[in-house]
Amino acid sequence: MTGSAGSGDTTGTSDESLLIAVAKRGDQDAFGALVRRYERLVFKIAGGFFRDRGEVEEIGQEAFLRAFQALQRFREGLPFGPWIARIAVNLCYDRLRRMRSRREVSWQELDGKEQEAARKMAGRSTAAEGVAARDLAERLLQHLPVRDRQVLVLVEAFGYTPAEAATLMGSPGVVTRVRLHRARRRMRALAAELLRAAPGDSPRSPEGPGDIPPGTR
Repeated sequence: MTGSAGSGDTTGTSDESLLIAVAKRGDQDAFGALVRRYERLVFKIAGGFFRDRGEVEEIGQEAFLRAFQALQRFREGLPFGPWIARIAVNLCYDRLRRMRSRREVSWQELDGKEQEAARKMAGRSTAAEGVAARDLAERLLQHLPVRDRQVLVLVEAFGYTPAEAATLMGSPGVVTRVRLHRARRRMRALAAELLRAAPGDSPRSPEGPGDIPPGTR
């Protein structure tokens, strides 16, 4: 994978195959070694969708519990990292789907850095960066459908390709590209809505030639 989250420690493939084989025989020490190898990946995925440390830890623990319970069905010879990552992504999806609250965001409550980040998001300029931009993006992401939100985070925050995100989400590639395109446009539209309340700002429509149609990346 090209994403920054990667697939865990990709060295020692033969060692990993041995650990999986031994863990399948019920050896908890072998499975514990797999947990230590991939816990950083799992917690990073969970942390991309949730800020509460307790919630992130719950998802991580549940991901490895489910992996252990399903270990007998895991095909030996395949890498463990993408499999446990997909379990974590699915757990995040289930939890996000149960969340109902979507607090509205107003221009007046944004600080100066967040307002500048909103201008960049709405104007298709260089992607906004920094803590303020991440905070604003997190608020706006709550207004996206869960699957759209997931693919956007996986691609934009973690650096996965759309094809890799599709594999992690268990979705067809063309569907994932459509969701990604729709999520990017929706984020620009939400930022533009914020700008309409800003004194002296006249945001451009998020529709137009600046949009990248699905399938071109």
